[in-house]
Amino acid sequence: MLVISSASLADKHNIESALAYAAMGWQVFPAPPDSKKSYKSQQRSGAKWGMTGDPVEIRADFTRWPKARIGIPTGAVNGIVVVEYDTIEGHGIDGLAVLRELEAQHGPLPPTRQVISPSGSVHNYFLHPGVKVLSKPIVPGVDCKADGGMVIGAPSVNPDGRAYRLINDVPIVALPDAWIELLKFKKPTIRERATAAVNAHRLARTIQYGGGNAYANAALSNEIKSLSGVGVGARNMALNKSAFSLFQLVHAGLLKADEVERRLIDACVANGLIGDGLSSISATIRSAFNAAAAKPRRGLA
Repeated sequence: MLVISSASLADKHNIESALAYAAMGWQVFPAPPDSKKSYKSQQRSGAKWGMTGDPVEIRADFTRWPKARIGIPTGAVNGIVVVEYDTIEGHGIDGLAVLRELEAQHGPLPPTRQVISPSGSVHNYFLHPGVKVLSKPIVPGVDCKADGGMVIGAPSVNPDGRAYRLINDVPIVALPDAWIELLKFKKPTIRERATAAVNAHRLARTIQYGGGNAYANAALSNEIKSLSGVGVGARNMALNKSAFSLFQLVHAGLLKADEVERRLIDACVANGLIGDGLSSISATIRSAFNAAAAKPRRGLA
């Protein structure tokens, strides 16, 4: 398998590395050093992000923008799915611990090509399974980049001089069947759509009659009860989910952040997760608080 060198960070290696990706059959595009976008528009280029596998166009792109990072579309277009986990140092969450819990439930991920980002996130490359896989968070701390998504490829360099680095030259392998089942897009069934509609109607009536705070308090009690009873192997992931859900209500103005944090820690004492250390739990809670700020629960205040 062709290995993309990260030994030199000179501008010319952007061109060489981008061309090497194209030689692997991948489409690439020039991404600005400080954002996960593209210098090129779909409207003018005719392709999302202006991606291309044409060596002449790639050379022209990375000559025009010599400091550009190498954008790699994920999904069926390049035949890859990337499972990415965050770090406490870079994101305030131990994504590797969360990934291990997912592996305990769905089986281990096999060794494959890995790239580490400047923030410490590790990108695990897998072959696209041939069914639709959406780009989305799997759980807080672990993301899937697939159809419609993108990643930055090695040896791209951020403005502060830190680079994306290839960790190994292991060939890209297939996802295990259980992980394909976990990640693949599933249309909601008629029953699921009907249940969602009924729940939305009930929630709307609760809000209409001034029950937003009652709903939030009930949600707090239910989440804490559920988290308190989670067993070994799923506790950190459960903390992620509960904290994110409850902090959505905090950012909607229906719960107090300090009360939610206190109750979450109490639940971690009850289920034994406190044994991993209060600092680790607090980092997960902070990460969930920040993530929920971008997606507060709407229509409940």
